[in-house]
Amino acid sequence: MTVKNPDNLPLVTAVVPAFNRCDRTLNFLRQFDLIDYPNKRVVICDDGSTDNTYHNIRLNFPDVDVLRGDGNLWWSGGTNMAIRHALQTGADYILTINDDAEMDRNFLKELVAVARQNPRYIVGCRIHRQDHPDRLWSIGTTPVFRGYEIFGLNFWDKRWDDIKPGLSNPYPVTTMAGNGVLIPRQVFADVGYYDDVNMPQYHADSDLVLRAARAGYEPVIALDSVLYNHILTKPLVNDRYSLIFSKKSDRYWKAVWATLRRHGPFGKRVWLLLMQYVPFFMPQWAIRLYHTFKTPKPAAAC
Repeated sequence: MTVKNPDNLPLVTAVVPAFNRCDRTLNFLRQFDLIDYPNKRVVICDDGSTDNTYHNIRLNFPDVDVLRGDGNLWWSGGTNMAIRHALQTGADYILTINDDAEMDRNFLKELVAVARQNPRYIVGCRIHRQDHPDRLWSIGTTPVFRGYEIFGLNFWDKRWDDIKPGLSNPYPVTTMAGNGVLIPRQVFADVGYYDDVNMPQYHADSDLVLRAARAGYEPVIALDSVLYNHILTKPLVNDRYSLIFSKKSDRYWKAVWATLRRHGPFGKRVWLLLMQYVPFFMPQWAIRLYHTFKTPKPAAAC
């Protein structure tokens, strides 16, 4: 996927974890091949797929590096394996991205243009919803640490045309999800890799950016770089036990606790951990009662 590079542009290597969705992975590679940026590569980490993902990539995209996991790497472990390989093969920037993303043609060019303004930038993109392309999924994220919320998606479900006026480009944020993020190679030397022990599937992306920010890096969003995010239509877990103990869950206790311990408000971390699960164990009548008292009463007429 690498072509001539007359402008001596930095090498960007996309690192993509994959597991048992061969069609989407191949579709991503077709899209990425058309992205308007000459000096790019892809590393796929196929974590034990049983649908011939590895062989189909080797057959259809021989220039793509494909690594193989044993099925226990999850997002963070697979991404880390691909990052290490990318750094060993000369990447100047690492692009973390999911294989179900859709990208504008100039997506990567705009990311690199912003990244080259400041070597301390970590650059995310403007993410829209695939199901409603005119609406935003996020422009970065913000730690919330309130009730059962940990991170909030900035401008979720807003129309881009409604919020565009007045936003600076690049747009500074506190952190961001890991879909479409351009990271200088030096970040991994300074702060390490994704926490694949405590955060195998969720929150490791936000955690890495927060750790990098503490080390002096600046998270920003390149507003002219656009990616469309696939929206899950059904939850990955559907019972209370899995909600807490499954690595598939965005409320997996180990990932939540590591996030709160590192970045949450001191003195409230245990309480916030418990609040992640209380709403899922309360009877419906108690929830209705809670919202009855929480909702402010209308002011009396004069």
